[in-house]
Amino acid sequence: MKLEDAINKYFSRESLIQSICKYQLFYQIGLGSVVLKSIQDFEEAHKKLQELNLQIDTQKVFESIHEIVLHLSRDDNFEEKFDTHLKFTALAQMLNDFVDADKELLNAKPFTDIIYEDIKNNKYFTEDMKKQFDLDYAPVLSIWEDTITNEIAEDIKSVVMEMFTQKPV
Repeated sequence: MKLEDAINKYFSRESLIQSICKYQLFYQIGLGSVVLKSIQDFEEAHKKLQELNLQIDTQKVFESIHEIVLHLSRDDNFEEKFDTHLKFTALAQMLNDFVDADKELLNAKPFTDIIYEDIKNNKYFTEDMKKQFDLDYAPVLSIWEDTITNEIAEDIKSVVMEMFTQKPV
């Protein structure tokens, strides 16, 4: 896919809304799982999630989409790879945010290395997590549909187009 075509497609309002929704769900569902794995107690994990109060940073989402489009848009099977790379970046960011925020996490390196390997090998997001993703998709999508206006999407696309014209490919 040509770079300009990829920008127009993945930075359209509809695609931005879908990508932000997916990123948020990958991040939040993955976070719930990683906190539970670190604590091994459901009630304590719930308390820890409330305490950490980690949320996605939409700027990082836009940067992730930008990087995926920049580096993969010319691949033959780019469209098939897009969601996989979006999931990877969301889960990797979640893991980094979790480690940075949870000051009580002991032996973080071996714990996060194992999880990162699973993320990298596309094994972290389980069937149960996929089911949760499917259940939560429509309500979360609705929130982003109310948030991302045509004007906001056009502004984002303009900034991205400017970034691509300044960055050698």
